[in-house]
Amino acid sequence: MSFVPLSALPWRRAKTATTLPDHWVHSEALAAATDRWRNWLADQQGGAWLLCERDPLTFCSALLALWETGRVAVLSADDRPETLSRIQSSIDGRIPCSPEPTIAKPLPQAPNRLDDQRRALVLFTSGSSGEPLALAKTFQQLDEELRVHAQLWPLDESAGVISQVSHQHIYGLLTGVLHPLCSGRPFCSKDCHFPEVLTQRLAEAGAAQLQVTLVSSPPQLSRLPAHTQWPKPGSLSRILSSGAPLAQEHATHAEQLLNAPVIEIYGSTETGGIAWRRQQSELQWTPLPGVNVRVDDGCLALTSPFLESPHTWWRHPDRVSLTDRGFMLMGREDRLVKVAGKRLSLDQMERVLQSVDGVQAARCVELGRPDGRLGAIIKVTAKAPQDHETRRQLIQQVRTALAAHFETVTLPRYWRFVEELPSNAQGKLDRGLIQRLFNDIDDHKSPRWLAEAVTSQDVRLLTLEVPEKLIYLDGHFDQFPLVPGVVLVQWAMLLAQQAFGERPGFQGIDQLKFQRPLRSGMRFTLELSKRENGFGFAYKSDEGQHAGGRIRLAALGSQS
Repeated sequence: MSFVPLSALPWRRAKTATTLPDHWVHSEALAAATDRWRNWLADQQGGAWLLCERDPLTFCSALLALWETGRVAVLSADDRPETLSRIQSSIDGRIPCSPEPTIAKPLPQAPNRLDDQRRALVLFTSGSSGEPLALAKTFQQLDEELRVHAQLWPLDESAGVISQVSHQHIYGLLTGVLHPLCSGRPFCSKDCHFPEVLTQRLAEAGAAQLQVTLVSSPPQLSRLPAHTQWPKPGSLSRILSSGAPLAQEHATHAEQLLNAPVIEIYGSTETGGIAWRRQQSELQWTPLPGVNVRVDDGCLALTSPFLESPHTWWRHPDRVSLTDRGFMLMGREDRLVKVAGKRLSLDQMERVLQSVDGVQAARCVELGRPDGRLGAIIKVTAKAPQDHETRRQLIQQVRTALAAHFETVTLPRYWRFVEELPSNAQGKLDRGLIQRLFNDIDDHKSPRWLAEAVTSQDVRLLTLEVPEKLIYLDGHFDQFPLVPGVVLVQWAMLLAQQAFGERPGFQGIDQLKFQRPLRSGMRFTLELSKRENGFGFAYKSDEGQHAGGRIRLAALGSQS
């Protein structure tokens, strides 16, 4: 099937069966799943509905059912409780994990076409410099951008799409779901962000003689393992990347390993796509068809058919210099803030921090706290501080360097030292990650979160610290404060739930051991390994293993 606009309901017109495994999505499977959701929605109120679902078939079929029944889909950036709670007041309902059983009833015929001017989606900005903002997209805006994708990166009858990025964001939604949907091609995103699973999905596509477009991001492409058996030349037609500029060495590395061109797409939730490039050919960015650019006081300005007002110039905060066929990115516009009534540049503060011996990168962030003080995230060149005293000395060192350039009252008050700057799937340090890094300022019951690594499909490695103000240190013990063992078990339960999703209740614990105490200010790792009906956990630091065990959870369907 050639490209059909989204508003023309291409999923109803195409009947493309496939012999691919069930975790691949195609139009024939979608039709039945979409009708189940339409049947369930017939008994619900209209309006805007929150859709937050990792499974691609459930997500896509619920999305289409919302559209076909005249509703608006609200896509949260992630599934963290704080994010969902913030959205709750602006929606009329939330799509469950699966359509609850209802009495089967005759369904009205699906519309022949969706109104181009109707709101299709509400998305949220990354919120890196403030609270995420809600942004609506009409079907016309989505169709305009999808037409450009079909023009530049067509999906022919032998194509398939594998996505490593979340469909809850505009880039992953357009490239990993809607483009193949409008082209009648199968797509898959289930667990594909793990390298070992990605190789399996590529092998499945190869067995079905599909030419794959891989939708990825800088964090994924920068960590491709060289020892993995990647597909032979010709299996991949292209690799797309977005969310942040890809380092040139990572682009080269990915092309060599995967034997396909890496194409970067530059844009934002607000603007949609703006430009593209392939670094192996040239470093400049080429505007997408229909996008016009100019320089406005050093920053990028554009008109675009993907904007709500296509002919109005939109000013973007990225600084650029124009070239003969496009532009070069020159960094973000200076971020000016007021702290204690004093105006300062966060960019300047970061440059000073990065000049300090032992500091490789720094990000200064506003935390929105009553005291107005800043937070600082420091990537160190060597090993991060492992105890309270080393951490205190490093804070004093960087504060002394800043004091030569800034008034004392404006210096960051809250410090986080990391070995890699955290980023989301789009390669950004967003508001959700910032809140997680500094959550222990007010939450005196949780560990200080610093990083999370996905080492395999079923294993997470979290880097944490014991906050000095942890409430459980009080009275345990006065001369030698340490974290009680029961708290370590509680932390493992909570963090495993966040890492692996909702699970049934606690059933028991096996092989529980406490070898060494965790003390105030200590840095440690928590390894969580998912098992059948439970998970294992192990706390470790430079001193060795502190605690470990296996927690049993109720089997699915066993709870009354």
